[in-house]
Amino acid sequence: MTLFRVIVVLVGGLALLLVVVILRAETTRLHYSIARCERDADEMRQQLVEAELELARLRNPTRIRQRIEQAVAQPAEEPAPAPPPRRRARP
Repeated sequence: MTLFRVIVVLVGGLALLLVVVILRAETTRLHYSIARCERDADEMRQQLVEAELELARLRNPTRIRQRIEQAVAQPAEEPAPAPPPRRRARP
């Protein structure tokens, strides 16, 4: 084997190793990104479950009757006084 062929083989091997390292780094970055998206999706699912439970609690007929009875039992509140008029700032 001539010196030129040895250099070409070594350069080719070096280029191949560089490509492998770059691909592994990109794969690691993508795995991290996917894991972060899955974590966000899990948090969103948890929030959805909590919101659905709250909605089911609010739709409960017994709870609605209790709120109506409480509203009827409480005397009507006087309307809040109007806020004083704002003064215009002088330029």
